[in-house]
Amino acid sequence: MSLSTMRRSLWNLPLLLVVSILAGIFAFAPNARAEEGQAVPPAHSGPANLRIAQDENGADLITHNTAKIAWDLIGDETNNNDIDIWNADTDAWMTWGDRSKQEIGGLTPETTYRVYITWYADRPSLEFKSNVIEFTTASDTSEYPEPPLAPPGHLRTTAITDNSITLKWTGSPGANGYDLYVNGAWKQGIWDGSNTVTYTLPEGGNAAGTAYKFEVGAQNMPKVSASSNAVTVTWGGLAAPDGLQAVTATRTTAALGWAETPGATGYDIYANGRLIGSSIENRYVASGLQEGTSYDFKVAAKNALWRSADSSPITVVPGADYNIVTYYTLWSPSSTGRNYHPSDVDVSQITHVNLAFADLCWRGFGSGAAACQNAAVPTQTGYVYDGEIIVGDPSVDLALFEEWAAIRDANPHLKLMISVGGWSWSNNFSNMAGTEETRRAFANSVVKFLRAYKLDGVDIDWEYPVEGGEDDNSRSPLDKENFGRMAQAVREALDAAGSEDGKYYLQTIAAGQGDNFVVHSNLGESSDDLDFINIMTYDYSGSWDTLAHHNSPLYYDKNHPKDYAKRNNVLGGVLAELNGGVPNYKVNIGIPFYGKGWIGCEPGGQYQSCASGTPFGTWENGIFDFTDIEENYLHAEGYEHQWNNEAKVSYLYNADNGVFLTYNDESSMMYIASLARSLDLPGVMSWDISGDRNRTLTTSLAKDLPITGIPDPDALSAPTGLQAASTSSGSITVKWNASEHATAYEVYVDKALAGSTSGTSFHITGLTPDTSYAVEVLAIQEDNGKLANVSAFGNLLTAKTAPVKTTPSEPAKEHEGLITQVAKDGDKLLVSLPSEAALKEIASAASSTFPIIVEGDGKQLEVALPKEITAAIAAKDSNSVIVVRWNSSAFSIPAAALPAGTDIRISVETLDPKLLQQSGIPLVTAPLSFKIEGKQANGTFNEITDFGDYFLSHAFTVKGTEINKAQTAGVVYLPEKNELRPVPVLFTENADGTVTAELKRKGNSVYGLVKTTVSFTDTLTSWAKQDVSQAAYKLLVSVDADGRFNGARSLNRAEVTSLIAKALGILPDYASAGTAFKDVAADSAYAADIAAAKKAGLVNGKGNGLFDPTAAITREETAVIAAKALAYAGVTAQADSSVLNHFADRSKVSGYAEASLALLVERGIMKGVSTHRLAPQTTVTKEQATVLVMKMLRSAGLSN
Repeated sequence: MSLSTMRRSLWNLPLLLVVSILAGIFAFAPNARAEEGQAVPPAHSGPANLRIAQDENGADLITHNTAKIAWDLIGDETNNNDIDIWNADTDAWMTWGDRSKQEIGGLTPETTYRVYITWYADRPSLEFKSNVIEFTTASDTSEYPEPPLAPPGHLRTTAITDNSITLKWTGSPGANGYDLYVNGAWKQGIWDGSNTVTYTLPEGGNAAGTAYKFEVGAQNMPKVSASSNAVTVTWGGLAAPDGLQAVTATRTTAALGWAETPGATGYDIYANGRLIGSSIENRYVASGLQEGTSYDFKVAAKNALWRSADSSPITVVPGADYNIVTYYTLWSPSSTGRNYHPSDVDVSQITHVNLAFADLCWRGFGSGAAACQNAAVPTQTGYVYDGEIIVGDPSVDLALFEEWAAIRDANPHLKLMISVGGWSWSNNFSNMAGTEETRRAFANSVVKFLRAYKLDGVDIDWEYPVEGGEDDNSRSPLDKENFGRMAQAVREALDAAGSEDGKYYLQTIAAGQGDNFVVHSNLGESSDDLDFINIMTYDYSGSWDTLAHHNSPLYYDKNHPKDYAKRNNVLGGVLAELNGGVPNYKVNIGIPFYGKGWIGCEPGGQYQSCASGTPFGTWENGIFDFTDIEENYLHAEGYEHQWNNEAKVSYLYNADNGVFLTYNDESSMMYIASLARSLDLPGVMSWDISGDRNRTLTTSLAKDLPITGIPDPDALSAPTGLQAASTSSGSITVKWNASEHATAYEVYVDKALAGSTSGTSFHITGLTPDTSYAVEVLAIQEDNGKLANVSAFGNLLTAKTAPVKTTPSEPAKEHEGLITQVAKDGDKLLVSLPSEAALKEIASAASSTFPIIVEGDGKQLEVALPKEITAAIAAKDSNSVIVVRWNSSAFSIPAAALPAGTDIRISVETLDPKLLQQSGIPLVTAPLSFKIEGKQANGTFNEITDFGDYFLSHAFTVKGTEINKAQTAGVVYLPEKNELRPVPVLFTENADGTVTAELKRKGNSVYGLVKTTVSFTDTLTSWAKQDVSQAAYKLLVSVDADGRFNGARSLNRAEVTSLIAKALGILPDYASAGTAFKDVAADSAYAADIAAAKKAGLVNGKGNGLFDPTAAITREETAVIAAKALAYAGVTAQADSSVLNHFADRSKVSGYAEASLALLVERGIMKGVSTHRLAPQTTVTKEQATVLVMKMLRSAGLSN
């Protein structure tokens, strides 16, 4: 059994048994890099007999900064004996160890330490400790060579005349003078501290083709520095700029970089042959570009005398040339660990690979116990000075550099970066950045490193300036200023080297996601010298917290129980940098290719308390590669997958053992790409590529963030034209233009999801009066129920709610119904019910109908019903009804249809009559919007859409002289399709001459009455004429394409299903139209009605997922659907099948249809085709189906 199989089997067992089994069988442990995994023997107790190791003479192996330890090793050489080493006084983690690494490095001289060790397999628990040992490091008697004088930095040309050239450089710390060399010969000294010199050409020296190689050396005798970079000028012209590249590209910008041209003092930049700008440095940002348009960029160098030829062109397509950066850990190839090699990476989906990690040298050592000087490392053969970059693991890294360089050379689009630092090796960043000497030593060593190992740039991963990171890191309040000074020193060194190498070298950083990082790195200013920034927008949760929440939530989820959740999400991290002054074209979103896990979580898992992080994982406890989750947990028995639509993350929960796993999947990638496009960012970064071995995530990213210059042909366009349709003190209604191929839209308010809709309008509720809100909408496309595309956000709308204007509450007059208090907010009436008075009235009422009668002019009514009032009404009688009456409308709601224990808000709004004026159909009265909402735990109100088996009544009362009942239809409006659908309607003539039209349907929506006309060019059969005409006036049936009713035409299964669904007021289900049945295409005429009928329980299909929509439908098949329609309408009666006995062809009735036919015959809905013939197997004609439907409606009390 493989480890993964064993793990899955174990974690389907009860929790306590699992813990017992794990403790007795195996645990996961790291290998040589503290992140790899292999099996070790049982960890029943901590490691035994911890001690200081001794040499052959019995002397303790302790130096000024290292201590070698030993313990009783377990097993043979195949057992790695992986351990963690801890500070016994603080329980702070110090380092890792194993069979081959038993030395603690990075210690302080003459310091006493107390340490213990634990098995790595026991993480995160510290329960099983070894004994504690105490030791004191020796004094530091080492002799540290004095560092050499740094060479002058970034020599460059600042001016040129016909007989002179002026050069400038960055001064060397500690220098008091400089020497100018021309073509290797000393020419003059510079002692004025200006760091500039003007060289006058000798007589005749301005002849065309004369070459001058300029170098500058620093001195402070007896110290003399190495020479600066060389600036070689050939008189009479400039070389065309080399190395032009698009450093980043967004939807509207292209940030260009190129190697400095020696002798140039400026550059002209061209796009598609047109001059678009100039720059005095070797960088330029082209802005205002058009997404999807191809731009050919060229650069020409210039000075006061000459202009170069154009550079070689590069082509950039904004919106199709994103950066997809990933980290490749240099321990990934370990055969006992990840076993993931450079050749396993699909570099066609990636633009930059950050090789992690290199280290910094300080006092002759790196962050561990190994000396920096190493004859086997080309860049470290001599003494390595403080602050210089060093190879992390020379035994494997050098070969990997060569292997990656070969891959890059075969894939010219790819950039290779060395990432220096990281969590474990950030010990000496503050020391290095603290002085100009060490900053320059670092910068110059970076250049040497990149050249030696054929790399394209450096990625600085300082975790973290000022505060945070490992306890033993150097840190200082001055890190804030020194971070930018370090970045500037590196930038100058890279530009100087690039001018010699004809190459533009990159400098990037990994940035923390917190606001503190932006402040402590002075990032707004530091970013001037950085090409782009990879934000580590992950690790928002982990085993340090017993709350199961998400590792990398994209947006704020209002259901998160902690106050910090509003800021601690990916968007919060990105906005911190943008608001901190970092340009949008330099910010990459960080993505974890791993998830987090907890065990012993309370039911539901998400946002619940747990016992601890999982004592298992892919390579370390509590952390799971995405591929591991994808292959071993997602479909494993007991694990239920859920999608958090607010945070845009997936999670699994196993109710049997309380395991909760959170991770970002391919749907998360689509939303991340959407955010990158929306904020006009240049791309994304992932940690790390080995976590996505099946390329599930990178494939999604490469599709939605193209890197090839070819726009995604399937990209979903963002909604346009977002605007406020109406506002009140507590709500805003917005509308927008549809996006082609969108199946739904998501509405965000102040960067948090407010809701979704398949239409192009949305009513946002629960808002604060007189407050501005930022509203955005994005489109999504689903294919067979699976997310296929996510658009960028459309235009941002800032909308403000209205202030509240109240009118004094007046005592209720002699009234019918419950006592109300009314306040007016603009055109809205806000109605409340004093609870004490209402409860008394309810208790003493003789009727089960409870009117809420509102008087007052306005366009909108909002009634607040506290849960105690709805509970009292519901308890009064099982048939209790709440009736809201306002002006000429009434909204009747069965109390049992409302959710128990929930505060309710009922809204009625008068809408623009134009909304229902479809195809010239005139209105009887203005349409009304009826809505019922329930209060959520977080205080917001969500629309209630499920009313169970209960119909709601929406009534309009009009003057009898203004309505012809026979030619009036009740309709519901579908905003997503701008469509009118019929609704069952009952008419009542009142004593005062008015007529009440009662529209009955199971749901909220916009309702109205319209005047209808009917015209057939053929003659209707006499027995069917009345019902067919009535159905036509109700908009249930219409003429065929030839203008005729064609009553004798046989209908198919789709047509009859659609007719019955429309008659009941069941709205089409466009979202499920293509998935309800395999043989019903989403774009077919009746697909949405069939899907809705299936959801309502009217049809089940013919088995195997088929419906056979175009097949003729028999009378008995129609009867089965009609019987189910009666049940949907609340008719629960059953009939004795003996009512069929008088039909001579009773034997032809199929068993499945017998009860349905009996019910319809008994209720007079279906008759025989003759006195003694039922004809159950004959097909149904259009007029037969129409008559049957009208009888069915009358039988169910849904029509006159």
